[in-house]
Amino acid sequence: MIDNGLNTDVAARHGTASQQSEPELLMFLDFAQNLARIGGSVSLDWFARHDLAVEQKSDDSPVTIADKATEAAIRREISRRFPDHAILGEEQGGTLGDHTYQWVIDPIDGTKTFIRGVPLYTTLIALLREGEPVVGVIYAPATGEMVSAALGHGARDERGRAVKVSSTTALKDAWFATTDPADLYKRDPRLSTGLLEHCLAARTWADAYGYMLLARGAIDIMTDPVMSPWDIAPLGIIVREAGGVFCNLQGESPAIGTSALACATAELQRAVLALGKPEA
Repeated sequence: MIDNGLNTDVAARHGTASQQSEPELLMFLDFAQNLARIGGSVSLDWFARHDLAVEQKSDDSPVTIADKATEAAIRREISRRFPDHAILGEEQGGTLGDHTYQWVIDPIDGTKTFIRGVPLYTTLIALLREGEPVVGVIYAPATGEMVSAALGHGARDERGRAVKVSSTTALKDAWFATTDPADLYKRDPRLSTGLLEHCLAARTWADAYGYMLLARGAIDIMTDPVMSPWDIAPLGIIVREAGGVFCNLQGESPAIGTSALACATAELQRAVLALGKPEA
């Protein structure tokens, strides 16, 4: 089922108006923003250093002391403030489970970008309540940019100003981004080719920074064919609270998916999903 921004499964997850206005969520949002800044200050100590040692994890992705130290700092703060909350992080692990509250952390989203000294890496923080994201933060420490959201409270930037997606509805007018164009082509050549042929412009150096750009209305489509829980957990709530639509590349809307498609409008979402379908 295609998520057109109005389907019942999304509406059910978003809850009632009274649930959406819970003051507790704003407290958690403020805490999550602070967590991101705490982690960001740690990663900046290693940013753009030529002597930074890089290790390869079992999945061949890179990891550095900066990733590990950043996650450790965030975990310490969560455990100090909310010792009964569960935590899942990219570097120290954990599992998605049946917890009332669980924090999901990506200390450095875009480690390859970070290693190269490109200032578009981010720290990602999400809070899940009974398995559903209710708070999300994307923070770019090197630029000071942030977008964050709490369920029912809209999305805001680092200065507290409301952010909103663009009103673009046609592929011919759309700017799209993806983290790794070669990976998108390898995994979904039909979609990759279609986006390049039909969209107005394409850009990269994305990772979660691309979803920040989309929430702010700077681009119109952002997609990644493979996502881990810590990559994706805060993205959907931020995009939706900014007025956009969010699903996986099959058009479904799981709480924590394994691929991501964010679009400014439902019209764009339908058009992008159609690009990936085999021709009749």
